Amino acid sequence: MLFSIVTPSFNCGDWILENFRTVRAQGFSPDQLEQWVIDGGSTDGTVDLLKQQPHIKWISEPDRGLSDAVNKGIQRAQGDWIIWLNADDLLAQNALRTFLEYTRKYPQHRLFVGDLIFLGYDGSPEHEVKARAYTFDGLLGMQPSINQQSTIIHREVFTKAGLIDITIRYAMDYEWMVRAVQHYEVVPIPHVLAYYRRRKGSIMDAHMAAHFREFLRQRRKYGKPYWERAEWWMRCYIYTDWLRRIHWARRGVRAVKRWFGREPSHPA
Repeated sequence: MLFSIVTPSFNCGDWILENFRTVRAQGFSPDQLEQWVIDGGSTDGTVDLLKQQPHIKWISEPDRGLSDAVNKGIQRAQGDWIIWLNADDLLAQNALRTFLEYTRKYPQHRLFVGDLIFLGYDGSPEHEVKARAYTFDGLLGMQPSINQQSTIIHREVFTKAGLIDITIRYAMDYEWMVRAVQHYEVVPIPHVLAYYRRRKGSIMDAHMAAHFREFLRQRRKYGKPYWERAEWWMRCYIYTDWLRRIHWARRGVRAVKRWFGREPSHPA
């Protein structure tokens, strides 16, 4: 088995079929690619959809949150390479074949990340986040964000770095990556491998300040000093979160960013 796609799901019936379509479109046979859906007990008809998908492996039961669901999928995965792809996210066309080309160039590496496109609330492309070689200092500094959906991980890495920490509710993928890069070098792939869909009320879209609090918690855990630029940037984001909840202020910030040639990364 080459690939295991791990898809945590909870009441995502409106989007999950498109997720399945992009996985099947990669063109790999069932003995090369499996997809595990770990459903948290959806009540929106998702389970009925899963019953109609003979190519999908799935369970539906209560869990302890997103991290727990992902861990269940990782523990069941049989593939050499594991991808955490949320139920409302998508793989890009030929993403896995592009990835395999890079494994031939870097046969000793076990952690790869590609470019990621953000889709707006209406499903249209919003902006592209380029892949980069994550480092310990970068993640704990001015580059804490990661392209989770376009990250492809060899199962060996989970053995070394451990599973996702189920006690963390926000930025759990980031915390795991901080652990992983202490053991493995990340290879960036300069091609779009996945799409992240914005959804109002989602963990990332509605709780970015909580993500930044986790970034700060990790800085404390690893003994980073208070007087670095990254420290004050993260605190500034948290302290000004209330401003981003005022619609006219949000529009003004976006306009200023565009004036200086920076496309805003947050939604309108």
